[in-house]
Amino acid sequence: MPYFVDTSALFKRYQSEKGTALVCRVLEATDQPAFISSITIIEMISNLRRLCEVDKITTEEQFLQQRSFFYKDISTLGITILDLTADDIIKAEDLIFKRYMKPVDSIQLAIALNLRRDHITFVSADRKLCKIAAEEGLDILTP
Repeated sequence: MPYFVDTSALFKRYQSEKGTALVCRVLEATDQPAFISSITIIEMISNLRRLCEVDKITTEEQFLQQRSFFYKDISTLGITILDLTADDIIKAEDLIFKRYMKPVDSIQLAIALNLRRDHITFVSADRKLCKIAAEEGLDILTP
């Protein structure tokens, strides 16, 4: 079953916390494709930078290592990056019209919904977003 992995879940691969092992298994499952949105790239780098610069949890060297590992994973694990389209914006607006959502969450979910592969699983650590994804008909996995 293909996976669409949002930033909240993907982050766990690069910063060890509850759910890290599950995310690693999903991404390393060579028999199943994994997708992320192009927005995830910016969110990931920003979140990793926050750990270093704001939260002071990691060093500059660790930040650079995490960033490098992230880009290496995209290549070596065959993660497919999906660009934001006009259809995704329309779908995101539709999702927000139905209920309040953070704009980035609506875009992530819209991209996954528009992907609509057979039984795609939406992977997110955000329980509210997973609830909405399930309401929209996606299978969910919450690490």
